[in-house]
Amino acid sequence: MATLMISLLVSVLVSGVQLLLVYRQQVFNAEQQLDDIGSGIVPSLSASLWLVDSDRVDLLLDGLIKYPGVVYVELDSEGRRETRGKPIATPALQRTYPLSYEQTGRFPLGRLYIAVDKGFIITRLWNESLRVALSTLAGLGTASLMLLLLFRGWVTRHLEHMASYARNIGIDQLEKQLTLERPPRRWPDEIDQMAAAFNQLRERIVEDMAKRDRQEHELQAYRDHLESLVRLRTMTLQEQAIQLESQKLELQRLAHTDSLTGLSNRRDFLEHLENAIRCSREEDPPLCVLMLDIDHFKAINDDHGHAVGDRALVALADTCRQQLRDGDNIGRLGGEEFGIVLPQTRIDSAEPVADRLREALSGVRVPDANGGTLGFTVSIGLAQRSGPWESASELLLRADRALYQAKREGRNRVIVAPLAHPHD
Repeated sequence: MATLMISLLVSVLVSGVQLLLVYRQQVFNAEQQLDDIGSGIVPSLSASLWLVDSDRVDLLLDGLIKYPGVVYVELDSEGRRETRGKPIATPALQRTYPLSYEQTGRFPLGRLYIAVDKGFIITRLWNESLRVALSTLAGLGTASLMLLLLFRGWVTRHLEHMASYARNIGIDQLEKQLTLERPPRRWPDEIDQMAAAFNQLRERIVEDMAKRDRQEHELQAYRDHLESLVRLRTMTLQEQAIQLESQKLELQRLAHTDSLTGLSNRRDFLEHLENAIRCSREEDPPLCVLMLDIDHFKAINDDHGHAVGDRALVALADTCRQQLRDGDNIGRLGGEEFGIVLPQTRIDSAEPVADRLREALSGVRVPDANGGTLGFTVSIGLAQRSGPWESASELLLRADRALYQAKREGRNRVIVAPLAHPHD
């Protein structure tokens, strides 16, 4: 009776220790699950937020709430708040993951909050306690049976042999079978059945370890495959981003550049002029504008062809670039008409610039259609901004009038427009 009481007390203590270990194991499993979410799901969720893939984000959130024990999931990203499940006041475990994109730098995207319910751990603990209780009862029954067979002294010897085998067994010794020194030609008894069960357990452990190794290799292969797909997709997205940026820059260039001469187009030239006038209005520096036109350009196109006319336009653009300062801006306003902005320049300094341009352009020669060369001249109208009240259109109009006066007076000359007055 005393032995049975001692066995019962030991069983209760062992059961208590087992339940404590089971509880810690369940908590550890839950924490491991949260770690797996942090290493597996969080990077995919960050990448989906970076790519603005709402369907993928919803799919990942739906998958998270289905994890065992997870009762509440909350995503807070750039003003967007998504939840799954119901929040609880006192969760067993909770974890907050920062979301960020770190391929080309660290870009914070928000946070992910996950809560694990106590009921999940308690339910598992309860199920395990039932199993431990059943195991304890089975152990007590076995102990009682062993007490009835204590008269068989050879039982203890074989049990000690099996216990020694169990204590000393390791991964390297799993291939070694448990054998007992038993007399031959007899019926198998409970000791033989225990040895056989022990060997069956050993074989199952060996099989499970082999199966686990195969699964780990398959999982690693699948993980490597996924990583290669992610790298390939990332490279593809980066290439597409580079192409889009290149196309964007090209479109911006085309929107502001004349395709033939490479100069500013009319829109870009007018923006430069407006900016120069804005600076002139704020700081009151002088500002001059030149309007120049190739003389008899229509005759050049009619007599020599449009290709020769285009060469003349390109030659004019190249020559002006060489003659002007870095801060000056030249643009093609249409056809053979060009405009030049000379910031921080007075009329007495701008007129020599205009005359130097005229002389340089009169010496330019371009190939014609017959193998020879063709020269041309330009007429230039020059106007200085009269005051802060004068707009860009008014300034251009005075320069344009001076240009046409130069054409009326015989071309190949520079005409300076008189300053305007507020009442003009």
